[in-house]
Amino acid sequence: MGERGGSGGRRLHGWKPVAAGVLLLLPLTAGQAAADSGRSDVRLVYCLADEHRGELRDAALRIGVVRRPQGPAGGADAVEVPGPKGGVRSLDEWAEKHRGDFERVCDAVMAAAGDPPGATADKGGGGLGGYLDGVLLLATGAVLTLVGQMTERRSAERRTYGRQLTAAVREFRRIAWLYLTAYEQDPETDHSEALRAREALSGLLALVPGPAPRRAAARHLADSLPLADPLPRSRDGRLLQPHERKNEADAVRTTVDRQTRDVADLRRPAPVWWLRGSRHGGRPPSAGGQHG
Repeated sequence: MGERGGSGGRRLHGWKPVAAGVLLLLPLTAGQAAADSGRSDVRLVYCLADEHRGELRDAALRIGVVRRPQGPAGGADAVEVPGPKGGVRSLDEWAEKHRGDFERVCDAVMAAAGDPPGATADKGGGGLGGYLDGVLLLATGAVLTLVGQMTERRSAERRTYGRQLTAAVREFRRIAWLYLTAYEQDPETDHSEALRAREALSGLLALVPGPAPRRAAARHLADSLPLADPLPRSRDGRLLQPHERKNEADAVRTTVDRQTRDVADLRRPAPVWWLRGSRHGGRPPSAGGQHG
């Protein structure tokens, strides 16, 4: 349980840079939204001021988003919005109900006058909008760099772990076969090297990452690895004969072959293991999918 908790802690720790980056971006994004709102306010103040209303109306007529009202309707301050939802509007009503067209036309008026949208707000606020834009870009770049570094580090860790697991499987298989061959000749053969190789493989299996069904299968596989104890010297008070020891050794060889294949199966993609977990109704599936 401690190992699994430690592994989960390491996984959570890996996301701390991303979480910190997101928290950094939140106030900056809010600041950007405030800057955008400020630019919208600038348009309203500038283009609906008495000295610019005529320029706004003329620009809207030239761009073609409104028409000149027929007859006296609305007066000199009115425009006619085309379409089924259109009609004669004052400039204030048009700016409120057709904000997109208004901002487009107002931007053109301000650009023609040499005042880009938001320039007044930046001048009044000491360049706050430009400062926030720059800080937001820097923060976004920093977060992307952190995410990229974390992803590369996790990929490197997975590759290293995969190599370690493959090496442990080969070593366990090699030592197991040496022990089994010697056991057939001598039931007193030293079992310590086989136990060491088994524990090394079992420890790595406890660190298998990924979906819960895969971790459960890895733990089940680790617990069921053979050679936790020496093979028997006798049974029912009678020494085992060479052919009986060979039968014992062959049974273990079959298990070792099957389970080393199951270790390779643990490296299948995560969606495969989610599917297996749903088929087994929450019970830990075997790695090979064919045996428990």
